[in-house]
Amino acid sequence: MSMQYQRFLKVLEKWPAEKSKVGRDLGEQIRKQVTKLISLGSISDDKELTRQIDALERLSNNVYAKKYPRTYESTATGLTAAQCNQVLSSEFLQYLNEGSGSKKK
Repeated sequence: MSMQYQRFLKVLEKWPAEKSKVGRDLGEQIRKQVTKLISLGSISDDKELTRQIDALERLSNNVYAKKYPRTYESTATGLTAAQCNQVLSSEFLQYLNEGSGSKKK
């Protein structure tokens, strides 16, 4: 478990939690999973845990982004990655919810 915990910590260092996506951030969700695993003590299924850590390491090291580089800067919506990041922020979603709530009668 100790070695696996160290591997989780290395993944978390590469994947900081984004403050603009509280409750919806992947880094935050990974941290919750690690906390849950630690609280359980011993893990009965080491193979499954190792498989999960391997997958997280591949994602955090951008293995697939390097293997399959993007050829275009825009997305299917026509927005850039930075614009998509803004649209997905909690502040923007709250703004949309407030706007739609005022139109309901």
